[in-house]
Amino acid sequence: MSEFNDNQFEEFEEEPQANTGPTRPGGNRNFILAIGILGAIALLTLIVLIVLGLVILPARNQQRLQQAAMINAANTATSQAATQLAQIQQIKLSATMTASPTPVPSATPVVAIATSTQAPPTATLSGPVSAQDLSARTQTVAVLLTQAAGGNKTPTATTTALPTTGFADEVGLPALIGLAVLLVVVIFLVRRMRLSSSS
Repeated sequence: MSEFNDNQFEEFEEEPQANTGPTRPGGNRNFILAIGILGAIALLTLIVLIVLGLVILPARNQQRLQQAAMINAANTATSQAATQLAQIQQIKLSATMTASPTPVPSATPVVAIATSTQAPPTATLSGPVSAQDLSARTQTVAVLLTQAAGGNKTPTATTTALPTTGFADEVGLPALIGLAVLLVVVIFLVRRMRLSSSS
């Protein structure tokens, strides 16, 4: 007879096996919640960008165009007024140069004794006046008239705006900062979820 007892095996209980897969319902809920929050942030960012692109930027561009048109109209009016003033001054100057008073004949007494008189000195030109000299003189007079019309103002340099080209100018700095913050939040959430699932 053997001493083998079958009752020994009946009393032996199997140990529960370790769970190898994620069967916790709370882990899935956290993941879905994180995805929902990220989706809501992305959706809000998209809505803000659409409103910015369709409403705010066109209104700002329209305002800039109106301001530029007003500045151009003011510059044109100033230029026309300066041109008219220069023309009026040039007409007055040419009228005073051409209209010299004509001598009125007067009764001169007859001199009974002849005296020797010297002829007044006459101004003579060194040579004929060339067209180039005449053009230079005309330009000088025109510059003097322009300075007189402007009140002898010295020109001042004006600053101009930088061109508005590129992604940052069209979208704007706040949108870029928002996208950067969103990406940093995504990095932290993904890293946290990886660490929580591995432990």
